[in-house]
Amino acid sequence: MSPLLAAAWIATAALALALGAWLGQRRAQQRWPADWPLRRGDTGLPNRAAALDYLVRVASVAVRRSCTVTVMVVQADQRHAAALATERALARRLAPRLRAHEMLAHWGQAEFLIVLPDADVPGALVLAEDLRQLATVAHDDGLPAASISIGVHGRAPRADQDLRELAAEMVIAAQRALEATQANGPGRIEIEP
Repeated sequence: MSPLLAAAWIATAALALALGAWLGQRRAQQRWPADWPLRRGDTGLPNRAAALDYLVRVASVAVRRSCTVTVMVVQADQRHAAALATERALARRLAPRLRAHEMLAHWGQAEFLIVLPDADVPGALVLAEDLRQLATVAHDDGLPAASISIGVHGRAPRADQDLRELAAEMVIAAQRALEATQANGPGRIEIEP
């Protein structure tokens, strides 16, 4: 084999390997987004870790802007046999009602956390009622009319607070409000002051 032919063969092989590696990397990126560990695979919604991180960032901005942050914990009242189908259908129903800067995240089985960066409790209650109404109407998404309960808590963060602790406290307060809805009957909205 001539030296020129050997060099051409080596260059072609190196180019083929580089192209294969590049295509493999692109395919892996398409299959597994960079934030994959922070999302639920079945719906693509953020998980608990992503929601808490977002809530901390939102609270930081709220301190600078002197505004209120509100969180809502939303839970399906009836636990359907197909819990994953219920979660997907509820997520598809609730997500379009939220604005782009608001976050809908998985929190537990058939349970979601909603972070409202610039909403006070009265504004959040309007949204909560809209979401409750959306859930009670049957759609073509495989989930019959469902009842949801919602716990709401809002707070104006202060500069002297540990924002991670504040985020945890806010979610706990919204969960306490959700527990009150379960004690008072399904399909309710409760506020934790």
